[in-house]
Parts: sequence; structure tokens; C-alpha cells
Amino acid sequence: MLSMAARLRDELHIVVTEYGNGIWEWEICRQGEPLPARMRDGPFKSQEVALAAGKIALREFLELLESEQESDA
Repeated sequence: MLSMAARLRDELHIVVTEYGNGIWEWEICRQGEPLPARMRDGPFKSQEVALAAGKIALREFLELLESEQESDA
């Protein structure tokens, strides 16, 4: 049986949005929709930097979730 973190790894992704004037923000989404507790950050000066930061945040979130589930087991 897959853990919640393993299932979410396949469902979560980063969406990068430009808000004008070269301001970019990332957000973690599930099936194209923001999470109920929104996880986002910005401003960033480029799409590439926002995407890279978002990928790091997503990886850290999943690692934290996995470590919490292991400690609960």
C-alpha cells in the first residue's frame, strides 16, 4: 500500500503565474486546483526562478509529510 506522500507525489504539481511587470509566483496544486490550505510564494523575477523555487518547496513538503507519517507508524 502506498503512503499518502507517495500518492500525492504523483498528484501534486507546481503552477507558475505572472502577475505583470515581470512578477512571478508559484503555487502547489492538485489536479489543477490550489490546495485547500494554499501553498504559494513570490514574487520572483522570472518564470524559471519561480518554477525552481516551487519544485524545491514541493519536494520539501513531500519529504516532511513522509517523515511525519513514518514517525506516526
